[in-house]
Amino acid sequence: MRDQADRLREMALNLKQEIEAEIRRDLRYSRVVVISSGKGGVGKSTLALNLSLNLCARGMKIILMDADMGLANLDVMLGLVTKFNIYHIVQQKKSMEEITISGPEGLKIIPGGSGISELANLENTELKRILVELRKLDGAYDYMIIDTGAGISKSVMNFLLAAEDIIVITTPEPTAITDAYSLVKNVAKNSFAGSIYLVVNKVANDSEGILVAEKFKLVCQKFLSCEIKPLGHIVNEPLIGEGIRRQKAFVQIYPRSTATRNINTIVDRLIEASGQKSPGLESKRGGIRYFIEKIAGLVK
Repeated sequence: MRDQADRLREMALNLKQEIEAEIRRDLRYSRVVVISSGKGGVGKSTLALNLSLNLCARGMKIILMDADMGLANLDVMLGLVTKFNIYHIVQQKKSMEEITISGPEGLKIIPGGSGISELANLENTELKRILVELRKLDGAYDYMIIDTGAGISKSVMNFLLAAEDIIVITTPEPTAITDAYSLVKNVAKNSFAGSIYLVVNKVANDSEGILVAEKFKLVCQKFLSCEIKPLGHIVNEPLIGEGIRRQKAFVQIYPRSTATRNINTIVDRLIEASGQKSPGLESKRGGIRYFIEKIAGLVK
């Protein structure tokens, strides 16, 4: 009888531990960061890739989603071959696990392509299928980084408004700054409740990067009543283009370069601003589940 009672107590203890572990998993979420720009050619995808790999190098689990409908190219930047995208989930041909590809440093990538653009035209049952698949990712990763298209199209705005954090990237060129301001203006007028960060790319030196960021921040405060948080800048170096030609991220092949140190600073500040180094407790605006549910409401 004593042995039976001991076994029952052990079974009860194991069940309790399993339930507590399940509750902890349900409470954890992956932070969603959307990277966008007012115009193309400012280095948006390069930032998304190198930022993601820097986070991976710190021991974090990162999933990078290529949501640039017109110019999905993250797989090309790494020399990876992709056969499927998110629309294969809609067609019930593949699961999220089957379309996700592996990159360097343990990085996981959800390939872009036509699958993203089709999201706006899905029936409720089809959309639900994607939501179920994407929700499974929540808590499995520290960050979900989303590389969107440039500009203020409806699809790009949907991603931005559903995000918890937005990183806007620009260069010092007046046209790039003007377009970045237009992007922020459209986000602000839709009562975005998350955080908006700024990265200035292709600067000649540190002084230019700091000056451009501060001017942009002040203009947004004055005319949009919007707080912009500068994360840093990236010095324009030939090695960045060399990395693209070699289909490798520059943070990997040039770890001691100025540009890599710049990325390191940007990631430091992003982590500090988000207040976490691993998945945190779910908030009202937290996680992939919230992001996808918000997207579903926007596209429908």
